[in-house]
Amino acid sequence: MNRSGYALGSLLLLLVLGGCGSVLSKDALYGVNYEVDYAQLKASPEIHLGKTVIVGGMILDNELSNAGTTLEILKYTLDNRDEPQDPDEVSGRFLARTSQLLDPSIYKGGRLVTLVATLRGVEARPLQKISYSYPLFDIVEIYLVPARQTEGPGYYPYYYDPWPYWHRYPYWYRHPYWW
Repeated sequence: MNRSGYALGSLLLLLVLGGCGSVLSKDALYGVNYEVDYAQLKASPEIHLGKTVIVGGMILDNELSNAGTTLEILKYTLDNRDEPQDPDEVSGRFLARTSQLLDPSIYKGGRLVTLVATLRGVEARPLQKISYSYPLFDIVEIYLVPARQTEGPGYYPYYYDPWPYWHRYPYWYRHPYWW
């Protein structure tokens, strides 16, 4: 194999391996504790205080204050790239807090996020008619998933084809008039 074959093979390998990475930065992933999962954190938060994990979900609420921003997030399962996929019906909700201003027009309800976050405790808040215990995280890094286009197909829906059955039109086949 010549040099161009090696170069092409190396480039292809880099492209394939590059597509398998996380959406989060390597610096943020360096501090993540992969031995602890979200279910363990929620079951016994007092034991796991200070543990850094990857969590993600859909933003339900964005509260601004002088101290920063608090996001209420519905927990989602994550795929192999750490992007939220489906609602995690068992895990419920959590709070994520940062001292930065996360603009409510960008970080609004319905948007998906992935976080590297450190568990800081539990905060009880009213949820409809009950008191709900939210795991409270400090955000180390946040990734806002780009909004997916949910519109229909990319063509005008009222397109009219004057010859929808062109293959049945008599002049396209042998016909007695052509003989």
